[in-house]
Amino acid sequence: MKKFLFIILAFVSVSTLTYASFPVSNESVATEVVVSPEAPSTTSSDVDWTLFILCFFFGVLGVHRFAMGDVANGILMLLTAGGCGVWALIDLIKIARGKMRL
Repeated sequence: MKKFLFIILAFVSVSTLTYASFPVSNESVATEVVVSPEAPSTTSSDVDWTLFILCFFFGVLGVHRFAMGDVANGILMLLTAGGCGVWALIDLIKIARGKMRL
């Protein structure tokens, strides 16, 4: 048993040293950041109220996902109870912000 543990420990230490010793270049990557002068604003017309109401009352069952046509995620939400409510809450916030639409 001691030989087996020694072999495993030796293998892990050698593989870690081999993995960590790869060459790394010090070239800096030039990126250009573009800042738009106008940020898009969310108005009340951007919120899909039908989807919001479906998510508020039946979000744990994934009914809003079925209404959007996202059947695969609707089934996952139905089986996991909306990710124990967390996934449904995140979807509710996205709908309220206007990020999800029918």
